[in-house]
Amino acid sequence: MNLPFLRRDRHLTELHPPLHDTAHRVTSSFTVGLCRFELECTCGARFDTPYIDEALEYHELHERLGPLADRLSA
Repeated sequence: MNLPFLRRDRHLTELHPPLHDTAHRVTSSFTVGLCRFELECTCGARFDTPYIDEALEYHELHERLGPLADRLSA
């Protein structure tokens, strides 16, 4: 079984996809009337939440894991 995340000889940053990928650029806005954070990615994914911590977590996770999900479908 080949588990690349268990290898100790790689630097940790090699395991993360680059953040400069243009296929997954998340933009965010806040709707005052609804009190919701709305996030939209250039790939078409949308997410909204009333909680700022969820919005920040989604933003980071989608930018990091979006390119990995693209590779899985190929």
